[in-house]
Amino acid sequence: MYDRILVPTDGSPSAEAAARHGLVIAKAVDASVHVISVAGETERTERLAEAQARDAISKLEELIEQESDRSCHSALEHGSPYEAILSYASENDIDLIVMGTHGRRGLSRVLLGSVTERVIRLSNDPVLAVPPHAIGREREGYDKILVPTDGSPGATAAVEHGIAIAERLGAAVRVLCAIEGERGLPPVGDPLRDEAVEVLEAVSERAADRNVTLTTHVQPGTPHEVINEFVSAHGIDLITMGTHGRSGIRRHLLGSVTERVLRTSDAPVLTVRQDTE
Repeated sequence: MYDRILVPTDGSPSAEAAARHGLVIAKAVDASVHVISVAGETERTERLAEAQARDAISKLEELIEQESDRSCHSALEHGSPYEAILSYASENDIDLIVMGTHGRRGLSRVLLGSVTERVIRLSNDPVLAVPPHAIGREREGYDKILVPTDGSPGATAAVEHGIAIAERLGAAVRVLCAIEGERGLPPVGDPLRDEAVEVLEAVSERAADRNVTLTTHVQPGTPHEVINEFVSAHGIDLITMGTHGRSGIRRHLLGSVTERVLRTSDAPVLTVRQDTE
């Protein structure tokens, strides 16, 4: 599944939290861990930038050694952080990138860290984005995984990742389809409801021979709000979703639902591009 997991770090608590979440998956799938820190172009001096990057790497190396038996490969790169991360991932056959959503500069809750956002938009690999509210929650493991779907190819790719992770971690999968613009569920026989049921049945068939407990849900409302409310109501530990839904979108942009969930979710979000299934 995932053989090599990359954890970029800038030494922030968010990066450390991401590393802990990455270790949960690395242990489950028996993956090696790669740690990268980038001495960015806008740092005050090159010497200071390198010192900060080396310190950030050392912290994660120590954490990984103390909390797992995973092999760890480290690298210090220079230049634009998101470009260096994407380049390293490509050159080292990385299967999953795990990042905090907020770096040393912080940023308000409604914004993603710019480096994380760019990596998610441009990466060929799945990216697990870990928000501040998920700090510490990885110690309880992933028991409940939510897979929102609209039946699009991007969502279908994310379904496969969600089911595969659940198999390895012994987690239950909740599959959710939101019917947008409805105050209540349409009656049985309504085309919108029938379509949602067909989407969920296709997921159930996909998981029929897999060793996972899977339940399906149809709920009305604005998709990102439905997803976030479901996360809170059901104690979801991980969301897996495609970077693009039915509306499609250019490669360098995210689908609007995915982007809103990334900006507001309290749970880690694994984003999957259609061709990474």
